[in-house]
This record gives sequence, C-alpha cells and structure tokens, in this order.
Amino acid sequence: MRRTRPLAALCLAAVAGPVWAHPHIFVDAGLTVMLDDAGSVAAVEVTWRYDELYSLILAEDYGLDPDYDLQLTEAEVAETLGFDLNWSAGFTGGLVMRQAGAELDLGPPEPVALRMLDTGQIETTHRRAVTGAAPGDLAAQIYDPEFYIAFEMILPVTVADAPSCDVALVRADLDAAYAGLEAALEEIGGAVAAEDNFPAVGALFADRVEITCPE
Repeated sequence: MRRTRPLAALCLAAVAGPVWAHPHIFVDAGLTVMLDDAGSVAAVEVTWRYDELYSLILAEDYGLDPDYDLQLTEAEVAETLGFDLNWSAGFTGGLVMRQAGAELDLGPPEPVALRMLDTGQIETTHRRAVTGAAPGDLAAQIYDPEFYIAFEMILPVTVADAPSCDVALVRADLDAAYAGLEAALEEIGGAVAAEDNFPAVGALFADRVEITCPE
C-alpha cells in the first residue's frame, strides 16, 4: 500500500510515454531532529530507504551481500558508507527545513549508517548541522527538484529526547501536482527532448512534515 501513489504514477508513465518518464528512483524518507539546550534544532539525521529495484542495482554495483544472506559485513559497510552523499550539481540533498517561513541553513552531510533490510532494501542515514534556528515550530520537506527521485516522508519523524513534540505529516496533493506538471510541460511545448530539460516540479509532489514542540 505504501507504494500505491508512486506506482500509479509509473502506470501513467507507461501509458503516456517518455514525457512522463519520471521519477526513476523511489525513496522512503524519515528524520530525527536534534535540539540544543535552548530548544532550537541543532542537527537532523536523514534516513533514506531505497526501493527494492534500485536497492538491487546498488547491491550489484557496490558488490554488497554477495552471499545473499541480507546481512552486510563490517567491511562492506566501511567501504560503502556515504556512497550516496556525493551529490551532483544542482542537488543539495533534498532536505528543506523552514521556520516562520524562512529557510534554515543546513551543513554538509556526514554519513551515519548503512544497512540492508530483510526486504533487500538498502537504507542509509546521514547527519546535517542546522544553523539559524530558534525555539519554535518547524516544517520540513524532502524532494528532488528535478523529480528524478520521488521521496515519500513515510518513515518515522521524531524529535530526539523530546517526546512531547507533535509531528504531523501532510501528504502531497497529487491531483494538484500533476496539474502543475501538465502546465509546466505545456510551457515547454509539451515535449521533453532530454533528461535535463524535464521541468523542475519536484516540490509539487513533496510531502511536508510539521513539527510543533511545547514552549
């Protein structure tokens, strides 16, 4: 059930042809927000869980789990940890955090963990420092502007050592998102000639998490 919406998008892609051939990779995402002594967010750990097909491709590419026991050795983890943090130009990690409408500054990613689940899916966690925050409500999104990757924020989102904080997930409005995509395609003549001119519509498909902590 958790892939109903992205798989529906893929079915549309198969019918509509190359113009709709996005996204290519599906990632479930979650966050652990860490507060400082004043109650301001100081850092965030981001977890990405790759879809089954792409996990298989990654395992083949990086020589992971050659005995197919769904267990990674310490050597495999050490050699591969951080493989997905060498981001290309224009992609800054997908995470956007806002407070009172202003975007917070995020530091470079630091690898934390790499694991293989019993489903064969590869899951990674990285940490980023956060600056410019004050005590108060937060909003977070994870998306690829080019929509090559489809993120869903359906993994746990928690605030470390602050169980009284409330976390609310607001799912993307897919009807509005696809209407926006159609409008963007019309603006470029209705055809996508190459991968790099697909309209930047990832934000339209982005879930949003709202975090409220008592003062």
